[in-house]
Amino acid sequence: MDFFKFAEIVFNFIIGQRYKIGEKSQEISVEILNQVRQVLVLIMITLGALTLFCIGMGYLIERVLNKLDEGTLVFTPSLGVILAFLLLCVFTLLYSTNKSIWLKIFKKEKISKNENSNGPLGGQIESVLSLLVLDFIKEREFKREQAGAKKSE
Repeated sequence: MDFFKFAEIVFNFIIGQRYKIGEKSQEISVEILNQVRQVLVLIMITLGALTLFCIGMGYLIERVLNKLDEGTLVFTPSLGVILAFLLLCVFTLLYSTNKSIWLKIFKKEKISKNENSNGPLGGQIESVLSLLVLDFIKEREFKREQAGAKKSE
């Protein structure tokens, strides 16, 4: 891709003039963005729970070692709160790293057997590719019409 063409695309995007994209392409883009958002939310939940777990474990170890230095290790309510907090972090980590939760993001509605004869993803891939090819063809025709209009002037 030519540098000037790329710069033109970026400039048009910044000023708000986007290329006309077909409705199907927009639907695909919206679906991809929704899936990316859901993945990012799960990643942030996982990283947050992991960070809080590490902080809580450090604090628990410090409290236990301080009690051992004093010579008595007695279970106090503060230790119970720390342990409950750590259990909450563990359950959050288990939830956010569960395979079924991650697979729900990418799961689509069931397609009838008549529509999907090429396997579970065959029909979807073919439809996406055909939409992209059609969008490319329409864009080329539009550019040819514009070039023809400029030449006739």
